[in-house]
Amino acid sequence: MDLSLLLYIGMLALGVFVGSRKSVRSRELPWLGRLQTVALIALIAVLGVEIGADDKVISSLGEIGFSALVITIFALAGSLLAVTLVRRLLGLDKQGRTPSQREADKEEVKKA
Repeated sequence: MDLSLLLYIGMLALGVFVGSRKSVRSRELPWLGRLQTVALIALIAVLGVEIGADDKVISSLGEIGFSALVITIFALAGSLLAVTLVRRLLGLDKQGRTPSQREADKEEVKKA
């Protein structure tokens, strides 16, 4: 097993151990969100540098971009289809209301 993998697993286990302590969970940690944001930005930057330094990735950037576009289009189409089917199966309108909720809204408007 690679030493860096063991280091990552050890850091994960340490984080789980510290985070599971009641004394840590009961306390407010307002700085934690900012620390997570900075760590995420650093991780994205390091990954970007690694990918940018890889000649294979740079040479096939057009193919990767086209594949990403095709995957995105199919994911969007599938999501729209799924939402449409679920709405029809449940009888929901564009606002996500059931027929009984629509009737209740009409009665409320009539009373007002």
